[in-house]
Amino acid sequence: MRRLGKLLAWTGGFALVFVAGAYGTFRYMNRTPPQLQEPNYYVYYQEQDTVPVGRVGLFISHLVMPEEMEATDFYNMALKSLQYIPWPIRNVVRADRGIVLLDTDRYYEFEEFKPTKLVDPYGSAADIDGLPYIEKWRRGEIAWVPPNPSRHLDHGYFLLEGRGGGMPSVAAKLINKARTYYYTPGKASVQGKVPHEHGMRIIVEAAMDKIRARYGDIPYRWITAENFGRARAAMFSLLDEGIDTVVLSAPAAVYSHHEEFNGAFKHAMHYIHEWEEANDKHVKVIMTRQLGDFEATREPWVNMLRDRLDQLPAGVDVKVAMSMHGMPWDRVPHEAWIELSPGYIRGTMTALQDLLDSYQFGRTEIVETQDHFADHINDPENRYLSTNQAFWEGVEAGYDYVINVPIEFFAENTDTLYYHAMANFEGFEEYDVYDTIDYADWDVPYTRQIEHEGTIIIYNGVPVGNYNEPLIRAYVEAIDQVLSQRRGSLVTADTP
Repeated sequence: MRRLGKLLAWTGGFALVFVAGAYGTFRYMNRTPPQLQEPNYYVYYQEQDTVPVGRVGLFISHLVMPEEMEATDFYNMALKSLQYIPWPIRNVVRADRGIVLLDTDRYYEFEEFKPTKLVDPYGSAADIDGLPYIEKWRRGEIAWVPPNPSRHLDHGYFLLEGRGGGMPSVAAKLINKARTYYYTPGKASVQGKVPHEHGMRIIVEAAMDKIRARYGDIPYRWITAENFGRARAAMFSLLDEGIDTVVLSAPAAVYSHHEEFNGAFKHAMHYIHEWEEANDKHVKVIMTRQLGDFEATREPWVNMLRDRLDQLPAGVDVKVAMSMHGMPWDRVPHEAWIELSPGYIRGTMTALQDLLDSYQFGRTEIVETQDHFADHINDPENRYLSTNQAFWEGVEAGYDYVINVPIEFFAENTDTLYYHAMANFEGFEEYDVYDTIDYADWDVPYTRQIEHEGTIIIYNGVPVGNYNEPLIRAYVEAIDQVLSQRRGSLVTADTP
């Protein structure tokens, strides 16, 4: 018994040491949040010297949703959020569990069902042995994987195990959804294309036309940050033109760690450092200010809301939900967005409030909301108002109209058209995720309207076409603020 007691004591002590060691390793491996890791490009942005020297080139890089299907872009988008998942859990999330399959007609389901046609992330309905996946499902070789309970409105999928799918399953799922849902004509949209690339190109090229008219034929590249190979090649080709100062820029209302400082700008800096080492040359880097710092950026939302309110009869009750994309802010307290957004949000809210007050309506109200991450999973204490909750509260209060003004996007994308719509209209029978939208003219704002218990709820769209001129003006101002400080030969030898 005495020997058994010693053995149990030794075993218990060993277990205690093991648990303590494992916990210590966990704490050490996750000791620095991604927003504070060095080099910290948000600090660089705050402390940078903004005077360009020598020959200047512009590198415009940000998240650009491709017009046509690009698997690489969605692969990188899927893995971007892994930086927030602690080690070693993120290694599990990166696992390749098998062949991820979606039904071509019921691609956004929450409960298990009988599929009719299954496809893999490459768009194939058959396995490498030539046998259709649906036949393998009938044989019981394919299993249903339910939605992740930690992700709001996550959908399930089918999985063929036994061998890897060639990529992390989380990436395969997003790629498959993009191919099956977003980019298949007649599914998410009649066209089967995404307007974001088109809309952002107009803003960038119009701004650069004005910049070049002022400063000469300044070299620039515009590229999505989500395709690392293409972005690296674009940066190298720019630097090969003899650039001494690279001006990094993103046409975004508010910069964030997620998209810019740990995304587009960070990747761009890596490309620059690689080129510097290969060419034994130092390149100065300057980051332009975010567009939300310039008052012109508020104008499109006011103009669009004014045109909407002009259509409403006097005396009606109107509620406005001014929405941001959102983030689980309590989990990322060091996010640059939290510090950089208040001026833009307050200024736009005030401008919209002043407009609303100028009409002879009955009751009016304007609230700040989040389209994403203000749900019961990400915000269990209900600290942030979701756009969905604002809609329901508008219905319950008997408003005649509830108008959603989403102020963080300048062109429609898969979030605004699809996920935000699904989240914002959650619980409304009038909305169906399988409704196919017909959005053919991308230079006219896409709007969406449903009526519930006498309240008309309107998604007012984003500022494309006639509404994007102030954005172009703001972008020119952001770039000009850097270029106007030029010292030495700025662009080309014949620049005045």
